[in-house]
Amino acid sequence: MLRYSQMTPEQLQEEIRQLEKAETKARRSTMPGEEAVIRQKIRFAKSYLTDPDTIQTNRWYEVEEEKRLFHVQRLNGVMAWGYWEGERIESAVPIGILKPVQDS
Repeated sequence: MLRYSQMTPEQLQEEIRQLEKAETKARRSTMPGEEAVIRQKIRFAKSYLTDPDTIQTNRWYEVEEEKRLFHVQRLNGVMAWGYWEGERIESAVPIGILKPVQDS
């Protein structure tokens, strides 16, 4: 199997479709941990479809499935490093699940 970094955009989109099907199946099963693992794979695959140049440092972003905002300090590959709103512990978030906050 190819790494996400080696896949074409079309291959990544197909991978995401397959993972979304697997996530739905896992949601119906008795293994909730499997659903979380698949969801994380989807987030990483989306990150390889996201142009890192669209993510700016020193800005706040909404994060998919999160209520808190994330302040991006730096980028490293497909990961944004920074701080969750109200925290001072550095964390990393895949760039594919970030959405800019207006007027940040």
